[in-house]
Amino acid sequence: MATTLDRRGFLKLVSLSGGGFALGFLGYGEASQQNLNFVPNPWVRLEPSGTVTILVDKSEMGQGVTTALPMILAEEMDADWSKIRVEFAPAAPEYAHPWYHTQATGGSTSVRAMWLPLRHAGATARLMLRLAAAATWNLPLEQVKTSKGVLSAGLHQASYGGMAAAASRIPVPQDAPLKDPKTFQLIGKPLPRLDSVAKATGAARFGMDMHMPGLLTAVVARAPVVGAKVVRYDGSAALKLPGVRFVVPVQTPTSAGIAVLAETTWQALKGRDLLTIEWDSTAHQHLDTAQLRRDMAQLALSGEGAQTAVQRANPDTVQISQTLQSVYEVPYLAHATMEPLNCTAWVRPDEAEIWVGTQAQGPSQMIAAQLTGLPTERIKIHTQYLGGGFGRRFAPDFVIEAVSLSKSVQSPVKVVYTREDDMHAAYYRPMALCALQAGLDGRGRPAHWHGVTVTDSIAEGTGFESVIIKGGVDQTAVEGLADIAYDIPQFKVDWIRFHPGVRVWFWRSVGHTQNAFFAESFIDELAHAAAQDPFEYRRALLGKSPRQRTVLELAAARSQWGRPLPAGHALGIAVVESFGSVVAEVAEVSLQQGKPRVHRVVIAADVGMVINPDTVAAQLEGAMNFGLSAALYGQITFSEGQPRQSNFNDYPLVRLAEMPQVEVHLVPSGDAPGGVGEPGTPPIAPAVCNALFALTGQRVYRLPLSEHNFSGA
Repeated sequence: MATTLDRRGFLKLVSLSGGGFALGFLGYGEASQQNLNFVPNPWVRLEPSGTVTILVDKSEMGQGVTTALPMILAEEMDADWSKIRVEFAPAAPEYAHPWYHTQATGGSTSVRAMWLPLRHAGATARLMLRLAAAATWNLPLEQVKTSKGVLSAGLHQASYGGMAAAASRIPVPQDAPLKDPKTFQLIGKPLPRLDSVAKATGAARFGMDMHMPGLLTAVVARAPVVGAKVVRYDGSAALKLPGVRFVVPVQTPTSAGIAVLAETTWQALKGRDLLTIEWDSTAHQHLDTAQLRRDMAQLALSGEGAQTAVQRANPDTVQISQTLQSVYEVPYLAHATMEPLNCTAWVRPDEAEIWVGTQAQGPSQMIAAQLTGLPTERIKIHTQYLGGGFGRRFAPDFVIEAVSLSKSVQSPVKVVYTREDDMHAAYYRPMALCALQAGLDGRGRPAHWHGVTVTDSIAEGTGFESVIIKGGVDQTAVEGLADIAYDIPQFKVDWIRFHPGVRVWFWRSVGHTQNAFFAESFIDELAHAAAQDPFEYRRALLGKSPRQRTVLELAAARSQWGRPLPAGHALGIAVVESFGSVVAEVAEVSLQQGKPRVHRVVIAADVGMVINPDTVAAQLEGAMNFGLSAALYGQITFSEGQPRQSNFNDYPLVRLAEMPQVEVHLVPSGDAPGGVGEPGTPPIAPAVCNALFALTGQRVYRLPLSEHNFSGA
């Protein structure tokens, strides 16, 4: 799935000593002279009018990259923010993710990965404009200054647009200096999002909005049981309905089905209702959640197939005064994006076009090339806005279906998933079980820790195995458990792969989501066993991790940890490092008719340098709420091979009336940016569950909380 960066000579990423790098851009000067635009690199286009168009090669799914990424480039370019316009970049090798080596959006890496490339791109454009002005005015370069899209030197002055043609003739320099962060004018400011007006007015194009002459809509009758195969089918009744044009089989690597293609979505759905399909469901017809739980517990007990992810040993002998053992569990989870999956494809003999809200432009392009036999450069991906992604839109199934069906019927085809289709299409967050054991020393601190987590491999079958699976261990299965920051002398974490046949996938915060619940709940359990305050207990164990300790202390201070609370209220705390950021959350919880009610959540975070504080706060709030929905309600369960949840009636999300008051507090930092879209999710489940223990004395060992009844202390 890798895509090379040097194809067409557009972009070179050159590693330098000391961890830095420089960007070299080739091939833009001559072409740009033909239309008088200044196009110094793949990410920016300056027109004579002064409009600066910035191409965003990441997907916008609500996380704000179409504002944050332009802010980085515009800052270094010293551009006039009022003249910034944004376009989605095409799928092309020059837009390959610097870390993934294929064009994609995920892992809370959009800002992290593009921080330096976009700074260098903006700085290069600014230097070329200054060089052009210096040459035009016959002045030394150091005399030419820039400010908000204007070049000046003494009595000379010119707009960026007025210097665009001259700048396009300047050779691209390799060593444009970057700004001192102390001089930043845009970065760190709460600028309004550039996509807000388009979304508010309906001008923003999402995948579901796609229409064109001759477009057929396809819905697929999918296997009712995981892994079922089509034995035979009869589509004659469906084909008699007005508007229904085709009934054809469709296959992806994880599922099989029968597609009904019609002139409208409603016609296709009615046609699907009339299909007669015989399924071979023998492979997984006995799949049952209760049995899966028993099987996972038995594996954890036996240790069969365990692979060690990390092991640290301290030669000093420590007297163990108390030993604790616990087993925690989490269920499968769906992504439940607000916009159900969809993809429009039009495969023609000489090229294919795809209109899709995807997190994986590069892989989608390559998959389409394989399906059509066309070269990748003849596959055009038109990225649409995404109505939520959370990792689900990194998967290939909906793109495969659209491309395959368009090729089959020789017409543009839009594949549409209903909410029920999406809930039943697998690609879930893995079900997981974790057995934890710790021995406490005379001070009540953990002297040894052993965790055994039983869960599936997300990486297997994605094309990223060589990056994610190390030493036989899928790192997504142990992240957030094998790398906790607490100072524990004897430390070991094992992973046992458990694959019952259900396709699992990247879910917002990936392995951190379940492993933070395991680790932070167990640490809380140790604190209470040691008769120590949960905040102070964590604080004492973070002496060698000042970043985590600072965030933890900020969360405790802002939540007024230890203050008297209203009767029937309690606080819980958790701190987690993930995706280059550290987030601590304190939840204030009560019980209402035996069910938890979260009143307030205080979030403290160190996310490195903040590009746009409004966006960062919004992402941390949204990520927390995403995790809260999962903690309170989220589960996909199986009976007789079938998933039992289908829509928001039985897979509920936190409603407006349930939303807690949320505060976000950021640690000032000059470090490179960390991730923001996901790190707010992992701490909330343990924070709420720890508060419930403080309130009721009942420890939560299995999510979701809707499965439990609590009584007050």
